[in-house]
Formats: sequence, structure tokens, C-alpha cells
Amino acid sequence: MSRLRAGAVAPVQKPMMVALVLGLVVGVFSFIGLTATQADAAVPPKPTVGTCYNYGWTAYSGWSQTGKKVSCSTAHTAKTIALGTLVSGTTRTEASLTREANYSHMVKTCVHALRDKLGSTYSKRNQSAYTTAFFVPNVEQFDAGQRWFRCDVVLPGKDTLKNLPTNRAKFLEGVSLTQRTRGCLSGTYVGPYSCLSSHTYKSISAFKKAGTTYPSTDSFERAVANNCPSRTRAYSKPSRYEWQTGDHWVVCYERNTN
Repeated sequence: MSRLRAGAVAPVQKPMMVALVLGLVVGVFSFIGLTATQADAAVPPKPTVGTCYNYGWTAYSGWSQTGKKVSCSTAHTAKTIALGTLVSGTTRTEASLTREANYSHMVKTCVHALRDKLGSTYSKRNQSAYTTAFFVPNVEQFDAGQRWFRCDVVLPGKDTLKNLPTNRAKFLEGVSLTQRTRGCLSGTYVGPYSCLSSHTYKSISAFKKAGTTYPSTDSFERAVANNCPSRTRAYSKPSRYEWQTGDHWVVCYERNTN
């Protein structure tokens, strides 16, 4: 799975803010299913873009997901929005899958696909809780020569996945953020996630960080102090990979448990 934004500590210029030590969330994974298992009689086929699923948190947190497909017109928690090919030479090990060349390729592919699927603006997209999960072939598929990776759009809550829209081509185009789709944070939980779940901070605005080189933490914090509303108590910043795709937007959060 993938969580693309990076949490951050609050700027020292605003001492009433609390430090959210969320760390760089790109790369926070559960490597469930990476060990070899007995081969199934039938190897699951390569996934297809546009397929919907109704998996839960455990599947979302794993590297592979071959669950039952469902109709996209019924309740579902995930939809495949892109397929890519693993970098040549990648093996099904943690070290190989997360090495820079392959990991960067997967994340950037999913970032671009999510941007297209959500539509609207950088500001609205980054204030939302929508993100991507990405998966690789399971042991049987990998042994059979499959080398794809898959990007799914999901709407995480706190240890749960919310249902996705069933009637919108671009999820955020022409609609306002709601309690369901707005991004929230807590002091102990990696986010953002849907504000329907209990939370401590709620997104209130976003701004574009100037510059071309990925900024230092101090640079991000100065920008937050200068650009976020005075009631801001936390922020999230783009990961290095997001920055390289052109997303230079920082999100401001107020303390809000409603």
C-alpha cells in the first residue's frame, strides 16, 4: 500500500502548535505475503484498469491483493486506476521492491494516476483523504513471470476503508470536500484520512511552496508560518516523489475534533 503525503512537525514560529511526528509516510508498509507459499492450482491473471474491489484494511496494508472483484456500480472500497511494469531485475523481496529506481517508478506512476482520477485542483486534492494503494504480483504470479504493479484509488479512514463514489468519473471534479472526503490527522496516527473517523486536526487550506529543489524542513516550516491561517496547528507536505511530479503543495490543518 502507499501513503503519499508526509506529516511534519509544527513550525517553531507558532509555539502553540503541536508536533506531529508522523515522519515520511512514503515507505510505511506491511510486508505481508512476501514469503513463499504453496502454489495455487490456478495462477490469478494480471489485473485490469477499471476493476473494483471491496477489500478491507488488512489487504490494503499488504503488498499483494488478489481478492474478489465487484461491480463498480455497487459498494466498493478500491478501484484500479493504473498498471505499470516493475523495473527490470526487480525480485519479490523487500529490498528489491523498495530500492530507489523501482520504488520511485511505482510511486510516481500512482501519483499521476490519482491526480487524473480525482480531477479538480492541487489544493482540493491534497486537502482530501483520497490516496492510492499499490500492489505487486503474489508469489504464484511472480513465479509465473508476472512483473506488473497496480495502483488503486482508496479513501482510508482510521483502520478502515470508506466506500468510493459509484457515479463519478472524476471523484473531486465539481464537488466540495465533505466530512467523508476531507483529510484529517491525529497526533499518533499516520494520515491524512477521512474526517468521518475520530481525529485531532482537520485540513483548512493549502498553498504552493516556491522553488524547484526539494525544500528542507526549516524551509517548509517558514513557508507554513507565512502562508497558513493563524489558527493552523499542523501541516503536511509533499513527499520527495510527489515533489518530483510537480506537486509542491503544502496543506494547513487546524485543531478540530468535529
